[in-house]
Amino acid sequence: MAIPARLAWAVDVLGVRPGERFLEIGCGRGVAAELVCDRGGRLTGLDRSESAIKAARVRNRRHLDAGLADFRLGALEDGIGDGGYDKVFAVNVNLFWTRSPAAELGLIRAALTGSGALHVFYEPPGRADELAAKVGGALAEGGFHVTTLREGNLLCVKGEVTAPA
Repeated sequence: MAIPARLAWAVDVLGVRPGERFLEIGCGRGVAAELVCDRGGRLTGLDRSESAIKAARVRNRRHLDAGLADFRLGALEDGIGDGGYDKVFAVNVNLFWTRSPAAELGLIRAALTGSGALHVFYEPPGRADELAAKVGGALAEGGFHVTTLREGNLLCVKGEVTAPA
């Protein structure tokens, strides 16, 4: 099965190191999760779609069996587990630019390790500047130090923890 370029790029940008803990918001069918776990990361995937979670579990059966992956049905605002994540990421998730994500960013900050980071990825044809400004502004208001990275039509807005959550 072909890996979408946006997901391969996102996982490359994450710089997965063996043993790091990841939370993927909106994990879909588990494609990025598979790439993270193949590189030795430990991932919790969260999605609102029951069919997506089922597909992610099937796709990542070997990672589930090895204890590297866990997939949970639910929304970010419902909670994100026990925390201790090194990196949290989302690909093409509207939450971060369509309304104020202040409450969710608070949950993410609390779930990140002291040196953790949030990576929000988009493939926004013609809207990269708008999304970078909106998402970057929201992350800055949420207490993150913000940097952006672009490659072609791909965008990453990274928020690093700047103070204890």
